[in-house]
Amino acid sequence: MNLTAIREKIKNLTDYSPELAQFNNQLDQLVNDAYYSLWTYKRWNFATKEVDFKFYPDMAPTRDTENATVGTSSVNANVTEGSRQVTFSFNMDRLVAYRDIWEGNPISIQGFEYTISKVVNANTILLTEEFKGTTNTDDTSWLIKARWYDLPEDLLELLYIGHRDYPYNTVTGTLPPYGKITGLLPRKEEEAPLRVDYAMPYAEAYIPTPTIPIVSAEQTKVESINAIGGTFTTGKYYEICWAFVKDGKVSALSEPQIVQIEAEHNAIRVGFISWDNEYIFADSFQANDQEPTQWEGYRKVIFYNKNFDKNTGDRKGLPCWIQITNGGTTRNTASYLQPVVVDDTVNFYDINNTNQLDNGSTRYIEIDGNHQQLRFYPRVDGWDFVQEQVVVGQEITVIHDFIRLGVLRYLRKPKDILLGTDSPEMPYEFHQLIVYKALEDIYLKLGQASMAATYEKKYTKELQGLAKRYVDKIDQQVQRGQFSFQSTWRGYDASQLQYKG
Repeated sequence: MNLTAIREKIKNLTDYSPELAQFNNQLDQLVNDAYYSLWTYKRWNFATKEVDFKFYPDMAPTRDTENATVGTSSVNANVTEGSRQVTFSFNMDRLVAYRDIWEGNPISIQGFEYTISKVVNANTILLTEEFKGTTNTDDTSWLIKARWYDLPEDLLELLYIGHRDYPYNTVTGTLPPYGKITGLLPRKEEEAPLRVDYAMPYAEAYIPTPTIPIVSAEQTKVESINAIGGTFTTGKYYEICWAFVKDGKVSALSEPQIVQIEAEHNAIRVGFISWDNEYIFADSFQANDQEPTQWEGYRKVIFYNKNFDKNTGDRKGLPCWIQITNGGTTRNTASYLQPVVVDDTVNFYDINNTNQLDNGSTRYIEIDGNHQQLRFYPRVDGWDFVQEQVVVGQEITVIHDFIRLGVLRYLRKPKDILLGTDSPEMPYEFHQLIVYKALEDIYLKLGQASMAATYEKKYTKELQGLAKRYVDKIDQQVQRGQFSFQSTWRGYDASQLQYKG
């Protein structure tokens, strides 16, 4: 059943079927609540997901020299005592390509670690505090480390992470080379005590870290503007919102706003506004800044509502937020399909092309700005192969990279059921469980306890069948214990034991 069918079945069983948008929206919310209640009840085998997990070897002076001039063997750092800015002698591909990884992670300079607040460009970073060491224009002691790793946004529970004999399969023999990475509780790791900065080519364990919250976005200001190259059509409506992205982690969404295109070939200007109606943007770095400014590193991403009638400006149900991409007039560009990420120092963004609002782009995951992280022990600083840099004309089309991939299997969070044709991501023969659970909540809301109990029993009974079929069980072979003559237990004299067959 899709959402429309689930909605109609609930109306049929309750014998109450008004065609009111407000009623349907409230019903859809109860359906999604029932869906999540069922989804998180057990570790269903249809709820798991397996992906490649990329490790990021350290950035080092003699390692990331792909853009250095011929004969240069090191990328040096220019550091000034009392300044938060660090500049490098050459651009580094990985610094910009993986800025979401490096931001929030440490850089060691002259034996002391600092946290990277922001990657400004390919050769400049800002620290969260002023540099305390000795001023040096050619420092070669620096080391950027990927100590903290973000887990996927749709992860509910980590089931497995490890090194296997794929996707890089040069291993010979019958067994994988390194196997599972064992989880350690923080308290056990602290009691060991294991060295936090210890690095090896492969990890043996991981340690969960506290959840990272990202401050929520606030208000949206949208307007139709006259812009060169705008491709929007007069009279169409669009609903827009935005979110912060800090250190690669997305926040909860802002309050959405609807805009109507006022003239042919107009564009949509999206303003990032606070609740006191002021623009949100970071001040540019100043040499005497001793700490990050209020919004430093808080970039913005933009979304539009797909479940929306562009001709009338009305919602068709609960909003379905889709990420806005770079698009453009030329299709054959590397950034065409990439999401728009607005710099932290900018307070608005102009959407010029309708192809930026592609209805197949990535949906927003309802994460509410809380992100899970982990730390590996030892820190992974090795690779299976090196990806060489490729330059076409003046553009770097393939970055210089060091590739090491693991395998991550986890219990995932499902997509919300928002569109009329959205179907629950579970076996179809048990879709009625969502109906029963929603009806239980509806009758509890109405104060009809007996009807709520009836559907609770139906739900519980059907749930047993679902668990029997779709919960993995490990086969066990029980073997009776045997006597050991080497045992220190003295209840028997081993020399007197005889076979009495």
